[in-house]
Amino acid sequence: MLQAEPERQWRAREIAELLGDVTLVTTYRQLARWTERGLIRRIRTGRYAAVAPTRTAALRTRPKRY
Repeated sequence: MLQAEPERQWRAREIAELLGDVTLVTTYRQLARWTERGLIRRIRTGRYAAVAPTRTAALRTRPKRY
């Protein structure tokens, strides 16, 4: 969902609402894990954004040709 709007800074509360039946505390924990793994970046407290896709990530997401 963050990749859909890579320039946008998402609030943790917005992300929690979009995920559905998830508490804000649980959302913060998961966002911290994703930040540590480099999947997203933390802009400041409570604000997150997508990480620019790398070339290898783009290659992996392409469908296989048969």
